[in-house]
Amino acid sequence: MKKSINIIFVIGVIIFLAYAYYSYSSGVTEYISDSFIFVGVLLGLYLLRWKFDISELSFILVIVASMLHLSGVFGWYNQSPFIIQYDHLTHIVGLFGIAAVVFDIMKIYLVKSKFVNFMLLAMMFLASLGIGSVVEQIEYLGYLKLGTGAGLLRFGGLGDTVFNEEILRAMDIIGGGWINTMLDLNYNFIGAFIGILFMYSVNKFKLNKKRKIL
Repeated sequence: MKKSINIIFVIGVIIFLAYAYYSYSSGVTEYISDSFIFVGVLLGLYLLRWKFDISELSFILVIVASMLHLSGVFGWYNQSPFIIQYDHLTHIVGLFGIAAVVFDIMKIYLVKSKFVNFMLLAMMFLASLGIGSVVEQIEYLGYLKLGTGAGLLRFGGLGDTVFNEEILRAMDIIGGGWINTMLDLNYNFIGAFIGILFMYSVNKFKLNKKRKIL
């Protein structure tokens, strides 16, 4: 496990730095800071990997979720290459990754009691949503400080839609700002719910397989 985690960590850092370089060379500089933020997040997980038994799967999911957000440098937030709106996809996958890490941190408390496990899974789910809400707060504070534009700390994105203060005020009047925030939280809900169930199923399968071997 030690060697594979090291390899995944190094690959993740290289990927994020590559995004930072592309952001700089393409002139979309807002994603440079986002790239280094994710390097910091990945480093934090790496340093805590033994204390909280964070799995390779969680590392991979966090890297994939971060890559999805950073791919906004290509203008995908305003013109999604997928059927689903790109912002919605990043929230689902992002919370999936967060839920995976939360599960790994708290899985040590799982027991044979179905009721206790259910309550613990519910706590994992709520904790994941809480982290997602903190991210929304960070985005909001970034908007207050930096205004509109692309990236994690601004409101808006790349493409044909140009956000400015006048448009945003009009959006707030008709509920657009609130609708955007609530849609983010709703898709966070979906990502966290699926993520917790997925991690529980994977770990339960591993445990059952191990018991059969024993």
